[in-house]
Amino acid sequence: MASLLNSTEKSEIQDALQSVRDTFAQNIYVYVKTQTSAAWNTENPFYSSTNPTSALSSQEQLTKYTYEANVLYENNQPEGLFDAGGQANLVASDGRVRIKVNSEANEKIKICDRIEIDGNLYVVDGDPKGIGPFSPQAFMWYLKRES
Repeated sequence: MASLLNSTEKSEIQDALQSVRDTFAQNIYVYVKTQTSAAWNTENPFYSSTNPTSALSSQEQLTKYTYEANVLYENNQPEGLFDAGGQANLVASDGRVRIKVNSEANEKIKICDRIEIDGNLYVVDGDPKGIGPFSPQAFMWYLKRES
């Protein structure tokens, strides 16, 4: 399909949009659960077992990855968040966060177990949305606080 912009103009526009941010960038920590397994033979030569058995052991390990993300705390305050004597005009978070990450972080978030932001743990709440004028340059995720 023909385009009104050539590839140089497209790359200039994408580079210019990379610097436009609606929030501050900060480090997030993505935890991915990896499972290691080991097999061994349980044959005991002292008893001259003719029926060797094997055992399988598995161990889970969390691997921590650090990525830069634009983090936006949603400042919604549903009526259930404050009591009858509370103020209705205070800013409160319902435990939801929106993050924008690059494609490398996006691939890890797809398989992650948890995400740590500012010392709080979050889990993924939904699918990513690609952001970019011509092709996805960043991905937006919504997270909810782990309870």
